[in-house]
Amino acid sequence: MKKMYFLKGMLLAFLAFQFFSCENEPLTGEFIQEEQNNADEGQFRAQIEGQEFIANSVSAILTTDNELVITGSKPGGENISLAVTQAAVGSFNLSLGGANLNAGTYFDSSNNPLPYISADVLGGYGLMNITSLDVSAQTVTGTFSFVGSRIKVDGDGNPILDGNGDPIMEDIAITNGAFNAIPFIIDDTGGGTGGGNPENEFFAKIDGVDFVADSIYVSEPMVGDVHMIKVEARSNTGEFMRIDVPRSLGVGTFDMVRISDGTKLIGLYNAGGGDENLTSDPGIITITEFDLELGVLKATFAFTGTDPLNQLPDVVEVTEGSFTVYFEGVPGANNVFRANVDGAAYNAEDLVITTDVFNQYPTITITTTVGDQRMILTFPATLTEGTFEMSTEVVIGDEIVGTYTPEVGTSITYVSNPGTITITNYDIANGIIEGTFNFSAVDATGQDPTVYQITGGEFLAVLP
Repeated sequence: MKKMYFLKGMLLAFLAFQFFSCENEPLTGEFIQEEQNNADEGQFRAQIEGQEFIANSVSAILTTDNELVITGSKPGGENISLAVTQAAVGSFNLSLGGANLNAGTYFDSSNNPLPYISADVLGGYGLMNITSLDVSAQTVTGTFSFVGSRIKVDGDGNPILDGNGDPIMEDIAITNGAFNAIPFIIDDTGGGTGGGNPENEFFAKIDGVDFVADSIYVSEPMVGDVHMIKVEARSNTGEFMRIDVPRSLGVGTFDMVRISDGTKLIGLYNAGGGDENLTSDPGIITITEFDLELGVLKATFAFTGTDPLNQLPDVVEVTEGSFTVYFEGVPGANNVFRANVDGAAYNAEDLVITTDVFNQYPTITITTTVGDQRMILTFPATLTEGTFEMSTEVVIGDEIVGTYTPEVGTSITYVSNPGTITITNYDIANGIIEGTFNFSAVDATGQDPTVYQITGGEFLAVLP
């Protein structure tokens, strides 16, 4: 039913507005066609303006249409993403633009919500070499370099303009990039909900005039490590409206943003005929149903659409908005837990979330199994968004502990030493916690020298 529009949904949606003409001199330069791959197996690394970047977690997805997306992430939201069409062994131009959808992006976790992107119209360019794409083993190896550009913003996140009122751009060079034997997931869901699902409904008023959707498209792009639901509606007069909803939101009322990096709640309207996109400033949405297992999203919304760069006087009032859309529900999708054990995928077949109190500390425990294997995360419910070190055991009650048992009932349990966990989203009101983790699992007694490397861990848990 669904189609993971990774390239169009992930890369082009990074900018909530269309690419625009601006005074930005094209960058020039050439990258080495065959760079040296100095990454260890399972590693993703690069140099950012000469500074070493080694990802704490790496994810990769290959669609049946041979669209490949690789993302290397570090705690705090910093990540590099590479996306190419027609993935195979060979070289790929990363200068996004026109018919070329290949691109490299870099999020630096600053107050600027936009990524650096290797878009040709912004002066960006780059090259990615895939030296191995093993479909049987589901691993990919290669090198990359690119120059990305973005709009410069002030301390409040507003675009900085030059004397002519044009946005000032800033550039960054990502060089000596390499990834080695990165496991990838094959997305074979195929198809598209698109306008072909007659049960999808979408309605709004634009300055008091009915916006009647002639076609409604629903996609589920993953931007970095964030899963999104994107609802797009078009009228037969060329009007276009889009609502981006983070999959972790749940039921409730939420404020929209004006500029998004592709992971934020935002509303967008375009009158068609070459007009610019106008984004929500302000905007609000009330979600009345969001069932990830059944694949149902119902909401009402309203927003004032304005130019996100504050250059155009255009303003529209979007009122009485409502939609009911359907996407592919997945059993257990409300709870997600996956990682790699010594490079082998660990995708939880069974997942149980429990809460308890230890020495007056409320705790959350996520217990998972894959065959005979078991992995458990325990952490205090008082955690905030951020990165924290793991411990080997819970003594006081505020420790964070990860454990791994290779064969339940036969082997010993190995504990985290060292390890880190990053809480990327903690929606206490709706009981949703989301994060990533990595740890070395060792024998707590020190008698068994075996060490299991738990990498690329991620979870989304809906608390009981």
